[in-house]
Amino acid sequence: MNEEKNKVLEISETIAKDFDKAGISAIITPDEFDNLSQLRTYLTKKITELLDTNYQKLINILYRIDVNEDKLNELFGSKNREFIPARLADLIIERQIQKINFRNKYKRDSKILPDE
Repeated sequence: MNEEKNKVLEISETIAKDFDKAGISAIITPDEFDNLSQLRTYLTKKITELLDTNYQKLINILYRIDVNEDKLNELFGSKNREFIPARLADLIIERQIQKINFRNKYKRDSKILPDE
């Protein structure tokens, strides 16, 4: 498996867990994406469905994922609504990458620190 596929797998697994915790199971099957573009397209479609059918659940997911509130306010306050699902997908992916990078850094740093 190549490096990009591994990265996309890790990101999609993290997203799937957050969606599952919010009560939306099986929204993402992590191993079905070869690149971030495929994941983004799929996630955009699912977000569009949630915007149309269960807005409150989407808001709960965004809260659970910890998407930047200022960015959300700016996005939902914009006049051009057609780009909201794709931009939300970007924000979700961006936040998951931040979480993964933080976890990986913490793991590396904890291995470097000497035992006391």
